[in-house]
Amino acid sequence: MRPEVTGTEGSGRTEGSGRTEGSGRTEGSGRTEGSGRTEGSGRTEGSGRTEGSGRTEGSGRTEGSGRTEGSGVEPSAAAPATRGGRARPGWLADLAMLPALLALVAVLAVTTDGLLTPSNLINVLSQSAVVAIAAIGATFVILTGGIDLSTGSVIGAGGVAGAAVLVGTGSLAAGVAAGLASGTLIGALIGLVVARLGVVPFAVTLAALYVVGGATTLLSHGRTIAPVPVGFIRFSIDGPAGVPYAVWLAVALYVVAQVALTRTAWGRRVLHVGANAEVARISGVDVARIRISVYAAAGLCSAIAGLVLTSGLAGAGAGMGGPLLLNIVGAVVLGGTRLTGGRGSLLRTGIGVLFLGFLANGMSLFGLPSFDQQMVTGAFIFVAAAANGVGSWRGRIRHTDRSIPKDAIDA
Repeated sequence: MRPEVTGTEGSGRTEGSGRTEGSGRTEGSGRTEGSGRTEGSGRTEGSGRTEGSGRTEGSGRTEGSGRTEGSGVEPSAAAPATRGGRARPGWLADLAMLPALLALVAVLAVTTDGLLTPSNLINVLSQSAVVAIAAIGATFVILTGGIDLSTGSVIGAGGVAGAAVLVGTGSLAAGVAAGLASGTLIGALIGLVVARLGVVPFAVTLAALYVVGGATTLLSHGRTIAPVPVGFIRFSIDGPAGVPYAVWLAVALYVVAQVALTRTAWGRRVLHVGANAEVARISGVDVARIRISVYAAAGLCSAIAGLVLTSGLAGAGAGMGGPLLLNIVGAVVLGGTRLTGGRGSLLRTGIGVLFLGFLANGMSLFGLPSFDQQMVTGAFIFVAAAANGVGSWRGRIRHTDRSIPKDAIDA
């Protein structure tokens, strides 16, 4: 008569289900614990795990979705999200705001006259070009968890510097170079203070808003620098297919910026710094250099926007960029870029820019006063910011739930 083996303990225990415990445990599902744990789903946990009175896990946990837990680094903007165990392409999440944009256009097209005429569509794109270009730099800054309130003043500084040299020398190249250099230098100085001195970005950029604005007013003697050459003005009027060169420039800059963010090591480091700066530093990322670079990029984009605005206004003044700050930051928020950093894209920001552009154009067609337009725009941005905050809160809750071991809950 064959005895029934119920289990043997010591160096190991064997059950009829094919499970071995001791120095290692094997289950029929393909799971091994001991020196490592492997599940059929393709999940690997740390270099070792000890269970008993306490539990020790390895340095990190990798799941099949491509997310690393324990290190605190979230997936990049280009990483596929998962829903129901199935991977979703990253660009699909970037289009989350597109239905709202299409709905807005549909409503305005029905309730107003002439919204979708070719001339009005070109007008919307032309008026949105300056905000779109400046919002590229703002997106980079916000992705690192920072904020830039000096954008309006840097737009004025870049435009005034470029116009002053252009009018004084008559050289278009010299004027453009002066404008770009001034904006980039201001942005780099702001980045140095934020990264090297550890000052809160809100305080630094708020101070820069006043300092740069005051200095630009002083150097320009409070006057508008005009007229600029006609050839420079035509940059915002003429262009292929009847679309101004300024719009084509904005589109080209978005393509370059999106590629830089999603296809380069620099872009991945920007996202990692925003997700968790301390872990990024431990991983070998020069966090200070990344922060300086994004503020310098923001200054460069603001200077380009200032030159484009100077072309459209046929002159430059110190305060011409101030009213644009709400729309620039609002476009980033409306697009869905996370204000705490680590998640976002230029595609989202571009949709946010178009949303605000059509909203402003529709309100103008309705004949709303400017103050009422500001209230409506602010309300939309408030709702978007609240939704952004709720999404971040729900993401933290899900992350916490996933980080709690199932056996700890069962216990």
